[in-house]
Amino acid sequence: MISVQVPADKLERVLSECFEGFGVPADDAVAVGQALVYADLRGLSAHGVYRAPAYLERVRRGLAGGTTAMVEVGGRGAVRRLDAGDALGPAAAVRATDLAMSLAAAHGVGLVSLRRSTHLGAAGFYAQRAARADMVAIVCSNGPKAVAPHGAAEPFLGTNPLAFGVPLGRHGEFVLDMSTSAMPREQIRIAAAAGRALPPGMAIDHAGRPTTDAVAAMVGSVLPVGGVKGSGLSFVVTLLAGLLCDADFDDEIGSMYTDFDRPQNLGQVFIVVDPGLLGPREHTRARIEALVDRLHDLRVAEGADGVYFSGELGAQRAQRRRSEGVPVGRDVLERLAGACAENGLADHAARVRSLLHPAG
Repeated sequence: MISVQVPADKLERVLSECFEGFGVPADDAVAVGQALVYADLRGLSAHGVYRAPAYLERVRRGLAGGTTAMVEVGGRGAVRRLDAGDALGPAAAVRATDLAMSLAAAHGVGLVSLRRSTHLGAAGFYAQRAARADMVAIVCSNGPKAVAPHGAAEPFLGTNPLAFGVPLGRHGEFVLDMSTSAMPREQIRIAAAAGRALPPGMAIDHAGRPTTDAVAAMVGSVLPVGGVKGSGLSFVVTLLAGLLCDADFDDEIGSMYTDFDRPQNLGQVFIVVDPGLLGPREHTRARIEALVDRLHDLRVAEGADGVYFSGELGAQRAQRRRSEGVPVGRDVLERLAGACAENGLADHAARVRSLLHPAG
């Protein structure tokens, strides 16, 4: 894939303008732009700008939008349930995360469940948001079926991401952001379009046979990460989506790309804890910093270039890309420009196409 380097701030601004052009309120459009660029900054391109045309298509069809219809529908004290009103996932998830942080500041812990949401992008974006405020966060979301549970020959579970965020003082933030599938389905979709083979152990075909053929995997199933353990984690996420959010289960959710007869009803859970209410913040920070120092001082195994905590290399990559520019596929920008042009947004399309010529 041929890519261009785009300044992160400019990419966020142009993306936000595109969503505003489709009628998404300004604050929500900014949240979506920031979430997508966060993913590309950290090398998670399957959840980055690549997703924008699909998001916009669902907005155009009235199946997603801003958070103006988002309401609280249950809970009390430190526990709340929100109905996102078919809002774009990143916009709804930012509001849910901020509410969970506010509840944690008041009660020590905040749990916010979200129903009638859509794809939220990289779950680590929200976990990091809380960690940067010196709080601990757990975030999860279910999604359309794509993964065969352990022992099954057909899809039943979503790729169901799970993210943890923990503040590490001068070391930044621990951000574990993982799919419960062996690889994200979007990576398989990208590989199929590019004619690339998959690594072994990632997927099965329609008949349930192991395959490295990305096209065969698209009509088959992704495998769970770690076999039975990943299968269990994925099932836990969909159980939480139903129990805490009253969302659809994975096998009831339509594809964001092909099912336009109804909105999606994803369930997302945001749990935030304020450790400052459990003990002196300075003492805890010093212990955490010393722990990470000891981790970094471990002897390095043959073939490795260092010992890192989850999210550390992603943060380093994001810092470099903030300085050097974010690589975005030319085809992705062309599709985004086309989506704007087809909806009468010629000025927006021109702004997107200007990103194809950074020097200009």
